[in-house]
Amino acid sequence: MKTILQTILAMVAVLGVAGCATTIGKDYDQGRVAQFVPHQTTLDQVLTALGQPQERETESDGNTRLHYQYIVSKGSVSDYVPFAPVKANTSDKDTYLYFDRNGKYLRAENTQSNQ
Repeated sequence: MKTILQTILAMVAVLGVAGCATTIGKDYDQGRVAQFVPHQTTLDQVLTALGQPQERETESDGNTRLHYQYIVSKGSVSDYVPFAPVKANTSDKDTYLYFDRNGKYLRAENTQSNQ
């Protein structure tokens, strides 16, 4: 007959091996954004360099905003065991690119974090 401790240890081992991972968006090279030149780089050149964005919005003034996002969150045993220390294992990149009504690049807003 198994003890409660043996059962808990077995569950922890199974959950550790079967850890989960969640991915949102498609990975892109955020470093390439620094190469875009305001009022020169075109929307088509950005799409060629970075691929399709996760979101594209045309604003009321005719300007366009592209949103690139990539989030990876990996599960760990501590996600499933109440008394284990919490360890976040998430990395994310977020980039908003703005274009004028003629499709010329204006500016970018970047964020990136690893937790």
